[in-house]
Parts: sequence; structure tokens; C-alpha cells
Amino acid sequence: MGSGTLGQPAQPAQPAQPVVYTRQHLEKARTISSAAIVNGEFAKIERMHAEFVRDKVRTTDGIWLAQAVQEGIDGTLYASDTNVEGYLRNWEQAVPDSKLLPVVKAMRWQRAAWRARGGGSSAATPEEAQQLFREGLAKAAKALKDSEVVGKETPLWYWTALIVAGSSGASTESFDALFDEAVTRFPTYHTLYYTRVNYLLPQWGGNFKRVDAFVQQSVQRTSASEGSAFYAWIYIDVLQKINGDYLEVTAATWPKMKQSFEDLVSRYPDPWNRNLYATFACRARDRETTARLLGTLGKDAQLGAWSPGISTEGCTRFAFDKV
Repeated sequence: MGSGTLGQPAQPAQPAQPVVYTRQHLEKARTISSAAIVNGEFAKIERMHAEFVRDKVRTTDGIWLAQAVQEGIDGTLYASDTNVEGYLRNWEQAVPDSKLLPVVKAMRWQRAAWRARGGGSSAATPEEAQQLFREGLAKAAKALKDSEVVGKETPLWYWTALIVAGSSGASTESFDALFDEAVTRFPTYHTLYYTRVNYLLPQWGGNFKRVDAFVQQSVQRTSASEGSAFYAWIYIDVLQKINGDYLEVTAATWPKMKQSFEDLVSRYPDPWNRNLYATFACRARDRETTARLLGTLGKDAQLGAWSPGISTEGCTRFAFDKV
């Protein structure tokens, strides 16, 4: 934010270097957003959200800071309904003209619906839980409709709307139209893509051919500013939702992932992204690339994200030990 301090009012403009936000700021913004709701600091969260969305603030690894606000709010909504009701009532009293709160109410019902249903298969979910799920989604859909005018000013509205549409079994045509509208307004907001691709996975009646087509289309949509970075970003999200090696199960290929990582680190050379690249090079058994990246990372090497069995020590042995 303008002052360089999350959650504080921006100070009058002074000649200075632009504020640089790192992954540490992302974590801090997530924590502040959650705590602000619990502590009744609603003006703080409103201010953070408005500025992050207005200025399209992104961290050094390419992630929107508004995503931290989204995650902070969503995490708080895991609380019991009794606590959530109190938070929302206090918020409404403190900021009666809030543009964010109507969206949060929709987020609340979406979260309540999934909490009631649980994460099991439909066949294993009791009918009463299914009923609560449908009722929660209907309340979320109404809240989205009621907040549509101001809600569409934030990617949080679209993120919630996509979850509700996918979870409610919306037609492909209406779902895609909603997604197209969302990414036309917020073309590089990652969780919009992650949400849409979720409902193309086999567990939602899709297949990996459709997933790959979506990934390719997303790369084309974002290539002007991101190169092919969204190829890696989306497939990393996909691999967290499936079983097995993503290079064997999905249509992803290492040459395309490698080029995507090259585009990613050239635009966002944060150590997190460079470690991700090294991690996935090691997973793909690309010895030369792994060695090169470990050499540039040096003491910053921390491999292993979303990759069981992959570690800095293990990949160092793989890259440099003679076979």
C-alpha cells in the first residue's frame, strides 16, 4: 500500500522508491485480513481490499495481494455459524455502506454449503447433507445476485460465483460465459483459473484433454503480459487435486512446463518461483536444468513444494553426483 505498511492508511505521496511486495507480505496480508474480521477492524480490511484491487497489486512472485484478502476472509468463514453471524453483523454496523461485505455474505454461504456437505463423493454423502449443500448454494446464489452491481468490481465476487456455478451443475455455456466475463475484468487473477479448471477434472465429469485445452487457451489469453507462465501455474494447481504423477496422468509435458517456468522466472524472479522451477526440473529428471538452477539458487535453495520425495539434498545428489 502507499505507506508500505499493510492495513494502515496511505501517507501523503513522497518521492521514494515504489513499494515492493514479497511473499512475506502475502502471508502477512492474509493474517491481517483474518484477524481484522475477528477483531472488528473492518475499515482496515475494506481499505486493504480496495487498494489491492484498484492498483492490481502483485507480489514479486506474481500473485495478487487481493488473493491474500480472499484467503484471509475465507479462512475465517470456516468458523461456526454463530461466530460468523456476529462478525457479519458487527461489520454491517461498522461500515453500513460497505461494498465488500455483500460479497463476503455470498462467500459465507458458499463456505457453509461445502462445510455441510464435506469433501467426499456424492454417493458417500448422506441425503440430509446434500440438502444442506443445495440450500447453502441457493443462499449464496441469491447473495451474489443481490450484490452483483458492486460485487463485480472485485475478483472475489467472480471467484465465489464460479464456485457456486460449478458446484450447482451450471451448464458449460453459462459457466464459460461467467468465466470469460471474470477474466476479461481480471485477466491475471489466478484463482479464477484454478476454480474453472477444477470443474474440468475427471472427478467433476471432465477429462484431462479438456483440462489441457483450457490451459492452452489460458496461456493464449494471458501471453501478452505473462508469456506462458499460466501453463505452470495452472498445472501446479491441477496436480494438487489428482492422484499420480501429473506428467503421466495429465496431458502436461515437461518441455512446455520448462518453457513456462522460464517465462515465469524471467518476469517474476522471486526465490519462490526459482525454487519451484528447480523442484519440477528435478521431478522431471532433467539433470542439466536442475544443476543449473541449484547453482544459481545457492543458499536460497529450498526444493520440495507439492512434491513428496523431492528435497534440496536429494536433488543436489541427483544433479551433481556421478552415476
